[in-house]
Amino acid sequence: MTPFKVVRERWLACALTCLAPLPFITPIALAASPAPSQQTAFSLDAAMAAAETDNIDVIRSRLALKTAQANLRIADTAPNPNLNLSAVQLRPGRIGRRPLDSVADTVVGIDLPLERGGKRQARTGEARALIDAAAGDLASARRDMREAVYGAYFDLKAAEQRSAILSAIAASYADSQHMAHTQEHAGSISRGDLSRQAVEASRAKTDAQQAAIALQVARLGLATLIGRERDAPDIATGGEWVDVPAAASTEPADLLALRRPDVLAAQSRVEAARRSLDGAHALRHPDVTVSMQYEHAMDDLGVGSSVGVGVSVPLPVRNRYSGEVDAAGTALVQAEAEARKAAAVATAEITIARQSLSQASERRREIEERQLPAARDAAGVAEFAYTNGATSLLELLDARRSLRAVELGAVDARADEAHAIAQLQAAETTGETTGDDR
Repeated sequence: MTPFKVVRERWLACALTCLAPLPFITPIALAASPAPSQQTAFSLDAAMAAAETDNIDVIRSRLALKTAQANLRIADTAPNPNLNLSAVQLRPGRIGRRPLDSVADTVVGIDLPLERGGKRQARTGEARALIDAAAGDLASARRDMREAVYGAYFDLKAAEQRSAILSAIAASYADSQHMAHTQEHAGSISRGDLSRQAVEASRAKTDAQQAAIALQVARLGLATLIGRERDAPDIATGGEWVDVPAAASTEPADLLALRRPDVLAAQSRVEAARRSLDGAHALRHPDVTVSMQYEHAMDDLGVGSSVGVGVSVPLPVRNRYSGEVDAAGTALVQAEAEARKAAAVATAEITIARQSLSQASERRREIEERQLPAARDAAGVAEFAYTNGATSLLELLDARRSLRAVELGAVDARADEAHAIAQLQAAETTGETTGDDR
């Protein structure tokens, strides 16, 4: 081992020994935020565009739609005819002494199944309805994806701002700690005040470390939704918080819900169930199989070559397909119930989302316009008073904690409002605004 490697390994061992007693330092915290120059700033639109192509739920829904389209081609295909080749009237005494056509008669036949009762129409109608349902599922998956990306994006922005606030507070306490030591030596502050400041500095450092961990978790959450897991440590948000849309929809929630993609998908499944019931009834109409054959025989038996036709029809004397009809009827009743439930849930979601956005916006305005300015003024007065000996350290620390709580509350209020906006946009999404990939 080279001297350089020996020194490097001893240095690493020493560093790990020093870091081990620190309970809040984890690999994520140590790797905390990369330098801004190394980060990839995503705008909200860029995150949405990445999710449109790489989100696993959207990809799965697109594949389900393609499967439904393939099933339509399968359903809209008539049964294939059957080719029959056989040898009849074998003459064992002539085997080995005569040509093959003198040993047996050969028969070539074709059986052509003919569907009756509208089976093919019912089958293709069900397949088309399932395509509409799959398209609605795709639109609904995109709607859910956009809501999730929207929320994760602003969760990351909130985590970035919390980390910035708490890191700045920790750095400020670290600087004030050096000044406090100088003041304590000069007799300007007591040892008790110095200890209190040390406790606050340690608490601020811990909060900053936990915020750094939460920031990494938020990055990974967004990266997973947009298919950028490998880039998670370098993801950052670009732009500012979104504002509440100026023009809110005034359409009644129950009418708007009927055009939601998930409700439309449920209605398409009702139509598919109806078509399936038609197909079950069509089973009671037996299919007909038409047969045609050509038989080649030797003339020495007095028969010669001949042709023949035939028709075969199954006799529905044991199975009248009552089980299939009952099962299809039950599935139709269940699909209708699911459609009513989907409409009711969509109506409730729209109503709740509208109320949630109103409340979140009011809370955000209350904090930003009233509480935050007041907390800043109070903290500024406390800092001035403490500097001039007019107040105690406890009052100063209390004002600082109040300001920190209000600042973090303002970030949370912004994040809650962003979630409420995403929830409302998702709740009011209709089939006209999502489109599909058909």
